[in-house]
Amino acid sequence: MKKKWVVVAESSRARIFSVESRTSPLKEVDDMVNAASRLKDEELVTDDAGRTFDSHGQGGRHAMEPRTEPKQTEVMHFAHDLGERLENARRVGDYNDLVIISSPGFLGKLKQSLGSVTQKHISQTINKNLIHKSESEIRDYLFH
Repeated sequence: MKKKWVVVAESSRARIFSVESRTSPLKEVDDMVNAASRLKDEELVTDDAGRTFDSHGQGGRHAMEPRTEPKQTEVMHFAHDLGERLENARRVGDYNDLVIISSPGFLGKLKQSLGSVTQKHISQTINKNLIHKSESEIRDYLFH
């Protein structure tokens, strides 16, 4: 029997449901929240940008720009944490069929955080942000 999980995610929250059949209700398994993604960049950075000298010996010093915006770093951490959660659940047999419904910007980051074996268990991806929808609305969208 297939054990199906439905992941509804965006950069600040992920809800994981199990579902037994097209007619059964979704049962929430987990609700992960990324509180850091709602903070402002200046609340995520604790130090000023580093300083560097001119490479041509002019003697000037300049602030270094961060390679990645702090908020994007937090989103990547959340995608990694969710990916680990899904990897571990697959390994122990919690599911063998995975559906991911996610905002387009987060979907790619989440899929990158999944190993190749887990990616093979993805039966469907939907580029839509349904994180604030009710269980019944998500189910209706999934099995319309």
